[in-house]
Amino acid sequence: MALAFSSNDQTVIGRKVDAIASTKTAACHLETKYEIHRCADWVNQHQYKTVALQFPDEMLIDCVQVTLVLQKFVTADLFILGDTSYGSCCIDEVAAEHVKAEAIIHFGHSCLSYPSRLPTCFVFGKEACLLDGLESALAAQKFVPVTKILLVCDVKYDHVKDTVSQRLRDSLLEVVVSDLIIPEEADREISCNEIRMCSRRFVLPEHARIEDYKVLFIGPQNRTLTRLFMTFRQCQCYSFNPQTQVARLEGSSVNRDIARRFHRIERAKDAQIIGVLVGTLGVRRYLQAIEHLKQLIKSVGKKSYTLAVGKLNIAKLANFQEVDVYVLVACPENTLLDSREFFRPVVTPFELEVALNASREWGQMYTTNFGDILPGGDFYIEQKERDGTSYDVSLATGQIRKLGIEKKPEGLDKRTVITKQGTVAVPSLHAGGAGEYLMRRTWQGLSPHLGKTPVADITMGKKGMAAGY
Repeated sequence: MALAFSSNDQTVIGRKVDAIASTKTAACHLETKYEIHRCADWVNQHQYKTVALQFPDEMLIDCVQVTLVLQKFVTADLFILGDTSYGSCCIDEVAAEHVKAEAIIHFGHSCLSYPSRLPTCFVFGKEACLLDGLESALAAQKFVPVTKILLVCDVKYDHVKDTVSQRLRDSLLEVVVSDLIIPEEADREISCNEIRMCSRRFVLPEHARIEDYKVLFIGPQNRTLTRLFMTFRQCQCYSFNPQTQVARLEGSSVNRDIARRFHRIERAKDAQIIGVLVGTLGVRRYLQAIEHLKQLIKSVGKKSYTLAVGKLNIAKLANFQEVDVYVLVACPENTLLDSREFFRPVVTPFELEVALNASREWGQMYTTNFGDILPGGDFYIEQKERDGTSYDVSLATGQIRKLGIEKKPEGLDKRTVITKQGTVAVPSLHAGGAGEYLMRRTWQGLSPHLGKTPVADITMGKKGMAAGY
């Protein structure tokens, strides 16, 4: 029998643990994998004095060796950043500022989010990519009849995209190759035919539509793939893992994820108190995104609380029982949090906009980048001013719910209402907030009863080892 905050033995034994098995890179392969000379040229070219080297957990085994080799080519002071404040795919500018770093070299997997303050050099780590079983694996998934392919590679396999595209073209396939959008190059001019999605850019042939293409992802089952098939929902998505030589069609899992997220949108419509989770301190415009969401929540008559709890886990969010739904402001990959084990649903900023912004509808277009829904973003839609309140039926609970703020009659104070008897009453200033939730709770915490209980005399307590009590 499992209790609310504990698990039985079988649950603990069967729990899936994300273990990281990494081996030390040979000295002769350091230059190829970590591009040490490119890093040295970047530091020397900009004449940085202090540089932070950010490593993910799986690369920490090489961090000392990489730092010692890099130090031979630069005069700058180098600092190693290990455990990140949020996700290792993002730039940890907070930790870098602790050592007064002028720039960061980010190693390993990256979500390619724009850093907000410090200049950054990205080194993805070139992994060996075995393509021997590519054609046979795709043939097993009945991939051969497909003629139009949009090729997307994980960042660590981006160096083999030309090889993969040529092998696909040899199989008489029409291939469009996507390129990574490196943040430092993102501000360059965009051609009229260029499409930008999932931190990638590509150009389709004239009169071609994205719906006509099948997406092929080269890489493991990770958050990049999840972000990919959520964004390209109008396309069939295939994946090929070079490590396992297995190809698969991302079909049923995509539909399940979409159904779960639509259900969370309905829960967000039902919510009265929404917690805005700060999931990043380094992605550009994150403060503007938080303020945008708070204004959106306020405009429909709901309450919001901003919470900065660092790395998220179930126990942390369980402390805020009065919150009905959370919205996570994080990088495009970490925002897609699987919240099935959490006590309250966690939605993305885009999903909250679908729930609360009457001008935005749930359709084919989807984005995990909160910058896209801000003014100036690719998917920004100005919110229409609501004319009073609106009512509809919740698809999650079947109950009638209200959106919007009731307009008070002119000539009255904003804090007064007219009752049925014609008298004027002043309602609670925090109606529907955490204070009202606290009053409804059966246990509201320890009551000090100051001045109502006698002061007890000092007596001898227990002594000895705690095990003997």
